Amino acid sequence: MLDIPYEKNRGESCALSCYTMTARYFFSESTFEQIAEISDWKQGYAVWGFKFWLWIMDKGIKITEYDLIDLLSWSENGIEGLKNSISKKEYNFIVEHTYNIDSYSDDIKKVLTHPNFTFKKQRPNWEDLVSAFNDGAVCEVVLDSVTLDKKENDFSLHRIVVLDITNKYIIFHDPRTKKSMPKRKEKIELFKKAWLEKLQGPELCIYQK
Repeated sequence: MLDIPYEKNRGESCALSCYTMTARYFFSESTFEQIAEISDWKQGYAVWGFKFWLWIMDKGIKITEYDLIDLLSWSENGIEGLKNSISKKEYNFIVEHTYNIDSYSDDIKKVLTHPNFTFKKQRPNWEDLVSAFNDGAVCEVVLDSVTLDKKENDFSLHRIVVLDITNKYIIFHDPRTKKSMPKRKEKIELFKKAWLEKLQGPELCIYQK
């Protein structure tokens, strides 16, 4: 099991909590406040990882990103490039929860040309996650938390950090957990449903030294 420090969700930004956990795993002195400033976070909004990625890649960490979002089109065509590569449901959710979403194009261009960044414009699969985890990588997964929580009426994109994978279970840090212990344990079948089946464009972000 990876010894990743836990960071709870603050201000509806599970992604920022996960970026902080990842940063603290590689660089223990990192803080939520530092990563929030690097990411240009606005209270009450979600945040995209591009600024954080640039910071951590500049410190020598390599990133492999699996995603169906057309990052090149987004960087060249703005938000229309994003709109054309994801479902309407996901697009509306992202726009509603992102502050100044039109401002990311320049950061995306820098990410795409960074020597430590590999972009795989394809759906990840379970084997991709298991292989990366077995190689010692930190893996962040974006999934539908409503499905994960066994609800069916709503929709919510949610980011988690994987800690361990067994034959039947996956253990992960969930920034939204209300339990006294931050580690969450779910059956692999449910996790796959929330990640690989519910979303049109499931995401997997892999960090390695």
